[in-house]
Amino acid sequence: MLRRATHAAPHRRGVIAGAVTVVVAVSLGVAAVVSLHAPNAGAGAAREAGVARVAHLGRMAALTTASTLGAAVGTSALGLRTSYSQPPALADPQNPGIIVNSGPDQPDPFVYVQNGRYYLFTSQDRVPQEVPVRSGTVFGQWSAPSDALPDPPAWATPDTMWAPDVASFGNHYMLYFTSELAGSSPPTMCIGDAISTNPAGPYIASATPFICQQSMGGSIDPRVFVDSNGLPSMIWKSDQNSLETDIPTAIWSQPLSADGLRLLGAPTEIFSPDEAWQNAIVEAPQMVLVQGAYYLFYSGGWFNQTSYAVGVARCAGPLGPCHDTSSSPLLASDAQGAGPGEESVFSNGAGIWMLYTPWCSTLPNPGPPRPVAMAHLGFGPDGPYLAEPLQTGSKS
Repeated sequence: MLRRATHAAPHRRGVIAGAVTVVVAVSLGVAAVVSLHAPNAGAGAAREAGVARVAHLGRMAALTTASTLGAAVGTSALGLRTSYSQPPALADPQNPGIIVNSGPDQPDPFVYVQNGRYYLFTSQDRVPQEVPVRSGTVFGQWSAPSDALPDPPAWATPDTMWAPDVASFGNHYMLYFTSELAGSSPPTMCIGDAISTNPAGPYIASATPFICQQSMGGSIDPRVFVDSNGLPSMIWKSDQNSLETDIPTAIWSQPLSADGLRLLGAPTEIFSPDEAWQNAIVEAPQMVLVQGAYYLFYSGGWFNQTSYAVGVARCAGPLGPCHDTSSSPLLASDAQGAGPGEESVFSNGAGIWMLYTPWCSTLPNPGPPRPVAMAHLGFGPDGPYLAEPLQTGSKS
């Protein structure tokens, strides 16, 4: 996730329908700062607060399993028709993506798709919105940004909202986000949760963090995964690199309740860095299920170095374990930018897509604003690959 220059050790911020099952962001439930190895389904007060928010919205009736994201919105919504899971491989590895939005710095891009409308969420950076969200029925033609979380919780430091993720649970939506725990020293990042009846918000936040592994340096980068049986899980990163140590970070998974308000069972570590290019850091996780295979997309390395890159691991299931599909990144420095990362994955009727920032952050130094880039993905016998890009355009 995005890190401010004031942090001792900067770290970054980071679906599929039909034949592909989607991953969405969700968070761990915890009413206070806890050790990951303790049951962290959340203390009663926090969960009661969540239930109260649902009652306040008046939308708790008939909750079912989490909805699948990435519903088809037209086979040509992003341009030309193509083979869905196995489009032609990218001919020019130096030019994998297209820019789908520019302007203010927009790290950690995430798209939620519903009823033919795309919702683009990004991290906050030098913009007035706490959680900027844009929308449109034609991908790449966005509305002006609104604020999905105009009233952030008291536990979160103002103007520190990063790595948003949105998921649908029955009649309501959950926003999961990363923020700095107010008053923490050293600064510690935690995951929060908020609820709304509209995917664009405004969302009402819980009064306490959802996940906060303080003994591990914090918790960041929530993402929901929904299995083919409709059961949701939360995937996230423990933030050991914030402690300025050589302790490797880790990716965790834990089942979610059907309403998205709490975690079930115990957390499981599913992935950790094991390649030199990762520099002991893996983050921005997103799991997808394609043609019966589970894949974990992630960013590796420091978010403000040119060695930052996107990797892929194959997993035994939502609770892992996961192992790299290759000793090399899927997407690394190229002609379009040095140090790409902070990826997320979504799908529509035209194909499967990866959003990312095309070059690394320059923090703690000033630098040019990062746009939102998009690459086309294919999935073959050896796993995901970069595919030929399609031009954005109006639906036909």
